[in-house]
Amino acid sequence: MGIVYLGNKGLIKAYAEETLKYKKALVEPGKGEAELKLAPLTAEEVDAILLKLDMLAMDKANAAVAAIVAEETESILMAIRLVKDESKASFGGILGAGAQLDLMWLRPKDVGGALMNPAATAGLGLYGGASGGVYTWLNTFVANTPQSIIPTQTMDEEAAVIHLGAIDTIAVPKLNAIRFTLAGIPGPAQSLPCNLREAFGDNDVSIIRFEKPIIGGPQKTQLIDVMPAISGDSKFELLSFIIAKAEKLTL
Repeated sequence: MGIVYLGNKGLIKAYAEETLKYKKALVEPGKGEAELKLAPLTAEEVDAILLKLDMLAMDKANAAVAAIVAEETESILMAIRLVKDESKASFGGILGAGAQLDLMWLRPKDVGGALMNPAATAGLGLYGGASGGVYTWLNTFVANTPQSIIPTQTMDEEAAVIHLGAIDTIAVPKLNAIRFTLAGIPGPAQSLPCNLREAFGDNDVSIIRFEKPIIGGPQKTQLIDVMPAISGDSKFELLSFIIAKAEKLTL
């Protein structure tokens, strides 16, 4: 087992249904804390969630990504409990099926797909491409011309996404800022110091951790814009988990 599981063993317990004010993630811009209605979780469900996260973010594969997931596991549990409150289904993970919940890393095709854009709003997917039809994070940017990595769309009523950070595997990343708009309210731009890694060599993956996790809960509208500093290709990939029913996490 890795740091995600071992570092969060204290979270393994039963959680009752509750409404609480949460400060550790951005849910509503302009508010220091958000009131969340959360479903219960059994200790067995939490154990299964930690095992799943530990597998998805193995410290032997990438210690920095594993550290981000390990330190934000509490917020990931909150996002899962938000979905469970709507779906009334337990977390099943790899053993789940049908209405049981699971989570996976966000893929390019998910942007604009049935979970993030069920109403097919304007038919837009990643960077404004066809809804659910863009399959790579690679995009060509023009300096000082913002683009929407996730155009405005509203989550499915039984799904959520939590954004933890991003990576860029291009030798010279092009982006320097990102802005999240939730429920139509834009937050301040955040720096993307992608090229700090150049001091360590071009073979090092550029990893960015957002100041706080950003949760797009069930039926919540989100828009994510990025700003390039220089022109050219970049492969800016969100480190985000999407949470939904097993039957809706399709290929």
